[in-house]
Amino acid sequence: MNDIRRINDIRATDAPAAPPVFIVGVPRSGTTLLAAMLAAHSRMSCGPETHFFRQLTKSETSFGVDPDSLVDPQTWPSPALDFICSITHSSFSSAERLRLTDKYQLQKDQIESFLAAREPSVANMLASVAQPFMERMGKFRWVEKTPDHIQSVRLIRKYFADSPILRIVRDPRDVALSLRRVPWGAMSFMEAFSYWRAMDESSDDFFKTDQLSYSLRYEDLIASPKEELIRVCEFLGEDFEESMLDTSSTGKMLNSRNVPWKDKASQPVDATRISLWKKEFSPEQNQLAEAMLGDRLEVYGYPREAQLNELGEFYPNHELALKYADGLLPIPAKGVRFWKVDPNEKPTALVYLGDPAMDHWFGEQKLASLSAVWDIFTTTLSKKHIYWIAGQEINSWTGLSSFIVRRLLRPHKVETDWAPLNHA
Repeated sequence: MNDIRRINDIRATDAPAAPPVFIVGVPRSGTTLLAAMLAAHSRMSCGPETHFFRQLTKSETSFGVDPDSLVDPQTWPSPALDFICSITHSSFSSAERLRLTDKYQLQKDQIESFLAAREPSVANMLASVAQPFMERMGKFRWVEKTPDHIQSVRLIRKYFADSPILRIVRDPRDVALSLRRVPWGAMSFMEAFSYWRAMDESSDDFFKTDQLSYSLRYEDLIASPKEELIRVCEFLGEDFEESMLDTSSTGKMLNSRNVPWKDKASQPVDATRISLWKKEFSPEQNQLAEAMLGDRLEVYGYPREAQLNELGEFYPNHELALKYADGLLPIPAKGVRFWKVDPNEKPTALVYLGDPAMDHWFGEQKLASLSAVWDIFTTTLSKKHIYWIAGQEINSWTGLSSFIVRRLLRPHKVETDWAPLNHA
């Protein structure tokens, strides 16, 4: 990424009332480490993940709760207080969910008093947990770190117009390895690749244009922590402090649930945590990673090796690629990728996934089956490549359309004896 270290002309003020800072990134990208480093600064604090904007979006989409109704001056602060006290998160160690207020060691009446003394606003709602925590730490500026707020950066900007937003990026192959090892993560590497891409793309346009956002790479932070933190501090309008290199206490504070996958944030920086995929991925697994994410690897300056000259397209949809992930391993070896080199590029390879009947290719539409037959026939005549990841063999009669499609696809069936992609 050419401008990943770009320091914007617009910078946060150095005054004690400097705006809060937000840290986002695809989960397992180093957000906790970066937050622990900032929290080790004498002026900045960072508490546990709030999931505030995620819950705000969920309340609106699932329950029809308009954020404006939470900050109505006529009812303030009761709806806002109820919302804050309703935020919970999985504990992973038990069926009980942890309340945000408990993670921040706050009582309901403390939050109510904070809100009642301030103007109705969404910003003050989040500040009602972050600011008291900051004051207990004896700090002057609060930092909020919730990785999946990377999907909510536009909301953050809406309600915190002057706040810096820090994005940390990590090689998605290492992210995939990590996601396969946490209880809430991905069931397969293919799922991890798809998840990473969706999270990354959700905010790509924002970070290209937002003048108060800053991106850094996890690998650079690990390799040269002092130099990277100096740049971050310059962007934030803060002075770098040597204390930021010691996260032994702040890392534990951020790990409020005491989960093992956050332990490393409180340990000394370890350069062996960079490019783990080179040791643990098979060549076929890396080829698939590049076939799915090669364009984004290039944007962020991560290495690519595979020669992928053909643009592939999944049929009937990308979702089935997760189901048939193991069968996809041979496809990149044939030079097929699933991202465009040019916006106008057309697919030259079609990858059919599963069985037309069992995977409901056609739904209730008879014309869809005729269209599929025609597409296979014309694709063959046009000398485009066809690959069929068949999945389980179907021996029973499932209809004429499915029978014809299977017969047409049989010469294109991909045989595979590769090691399972799901292997961690």
